[in-house]
Order: sequence, then C-alpha cells, then structure tokens
Amino acid sequence: MKGEVKNVCVICRKEFQPQQQNSVFLEAGEWLAEEVWKDAGQLCPQCLENRARLAMMYLHEHNT
Repeated sequence: MKGEVKNVCVICRKEFQPQQQNSVFLEAGEWLAEEVWKDAGQLCPQCLENRARLAMMYLHEHNT
C-alpha cells in the first residue's frame, strides 16, 4: 500500500510488521531489546523470540 512504512530487521534483514500476537518469548525479547541491547523496534518477531531463547540459556544474569 502507498505510504506504508516497511520495517527491516537488523539481524535477518527481512521486512516485518509489528506482531499482534504475543508469546512469552516475544515479550521477553521485546524487554531485552528495550533494556539490554537498546534496539527496540528494529527486530522482527522471529529474531526477538530467538534472542529471548538464547538469553534464557546463556545470559543467566538476566534470568531473574
């Protein structure tokens, strides 16, 4: 559509639109993007979920 803003993920470079559905991993990924890596709004939902899963496994200082 004309005038539609396209978001491109900074990790995988795929275009994405904000996700309507939330999973616990998506919510955790959004929190990490805001609080830890300061790149909120720049990652697609899949990369946010993957980041949260990896953080859960490897970043124990953020698992509270």
